[in-house]
Parts: sequence; structure tokens; C-alpha cells
Amino acid sequence: MLVYLSNIHIKHYLRSIRSIWLLLLMVFIFQLFFTPGRILLSMGKLSITFEGLVGAFTYSARIIGAIMFSTLLSCTTRPLSIAKGIESLMFKLKLPKKFSSDTGLVFSIALRFIPILSQEMENIMLSQKARGADFESRNLFRRIKSSLSVIIPLVVLALRKSEELAVAMDMRYYGRYERTICSKEKFGLSEKLFAFMSFLIVLSILFN
Repeated sequence: MLVYLSNIHIKHYLRSIRSIWLLLLMVFIFQLFFTPGRILLSMGKLSITFEGLVGAFTYSARIIGAIMFSTLLSCTTRPLSIAKGIESLMFKLKLPKKFSSDTGLVFSIALRFIPILSQEMENIMLSQKARGADFESRNLFRRIKSSLSVIIPLVVLALRKSEELAVAMDMRYYGRYERTICSKEKFGLSEKLFAFMSFLIVLSILFN
């Protein structure tokens, strides 16, 4: 229902699920073959049990549900709004104000860094491809070597950007004075209904 109301094309959700297909496959296989219970089919030392079959589909569905929900959240809510929401929630839970502000800031920075690092990774991959790197080779060691040629520059770039951000925050005297809120978000009826539905979805994913 939330997917339909979000008015987001289904391909965005499928793309997110496709990015974790290896994790889904591993979870499915481990649950299917290594869960004890009533045996349905034996293949040598491996056996498929009824409990394993149910667990394989259940855990896979939970992961898919979590990914779809996170995709829905990221596509319909601005990163700054997510950070503000987390900070506001911590205030309502009576957590220390500095801890709440710092946590909200961390989430905000992390969410803003994701598209930046994603774009930088694409640029690095294009540069490495121009230098002859093969990211689609069937040779595992060659693929690992090509991946390292992307990961190492990306980590260096992330550290450099984080250092620049830390200097900029220090120059603006962050942490020396108490932060204030410029605009306060209203938590109306629609937000309460959405929060309640989201809570039910999370419960169904975790305890189904």
C-alpha cells in the first residue's frame, strides 16, 4: 500500500533489491540447507527441511521488506528531514540535548555523503576503465585487483572530505555553543498515521 501511495516506479525498488541479490541468495541457501527439522528432501549430506524452507522464504521476505522500506524512505523524504526527525525523536525520548543534536548531525552528514561518494566512485571507475581495469572479468583475482583500484582512492577521498568538513565545522565554532532550531516541524495526523503504519510494517518484518 505504501509503495502504491508513494507514486514511485517499481523499478527503483527492484534496483535496490537487485543490489543485494548475493546476500539474499546466501541467506536463502543457509536457511534452506542448515535448519534442522522435518526432512522433505535429502541430497547426500544436505537435506531440505520444512522449517528450513519456511525460514528461507521468511528471512528473505524480511530483508526484501526492509530494503523496500528504506528505499521508500530515501525516495520520499529529504535527508535533512530524516536527520531532523531523528533529532526530534531523541528530544521526545528525553535524551541529552547534545547527544541528540550530534546524532542528528551524524545522520545528516552520512546521508549527504552517500550520493557524493557514489558519484565519485563512478568517476573513479570510469578513470580506471580508461586505464585498462576490468571490473567484469571472470578471473576472481583480477576483479579483486580492479576493485582495490577503486576502493583505495575512494577511502582516501572520503577521509580528505571528512577532514575538510571537520575543519569547516571547527571554523564555524560547532559544539562551543548550544544549537538552536530554525524551524520546527509539525507532527500532524497524517504523520501519526504514517508512523503507525511504518511501525506495524517494521514489526511484521522483524517478528513475522
